[in-house]
Amino acid sequence: MKPNRIFIVVPILVIAVVVTVIGVTHLLHPTWVGEQPASSGYYQKAIGLITDAPHATAELFYSTIENLVILAVGFSWGRSRWRREHEKFDQEHGVEH
Repeated sequence: MKPNRIFIVVPILVIAVVVTVIGVTHLLHPTWVGEQPASSGYYQKAIGLITDAPHATAELFYSTIENLVILAVGFSWGRSRWRREHEKFDQEHGVEH
């Protein structure tokens, strides 16, 4: 398989598996859908959190915001580091811009 197709096929397969598992869960145990009370068992609570749409959406937005902040900090740090290294290289080799 070509490397370009892997980047297309793998996410589609992951999404298909997730949708299938959630769909089967809804069919087998519809009472487990959504957040469960504390008295529920471990599996009921886990499946409830996975299938709870507001919870999943909040996790998605939180992860997105967290990743954007980390990328912004890393990008700004890398950019300033690149600038310092460039100036250092210019001084060492007598390059003028």
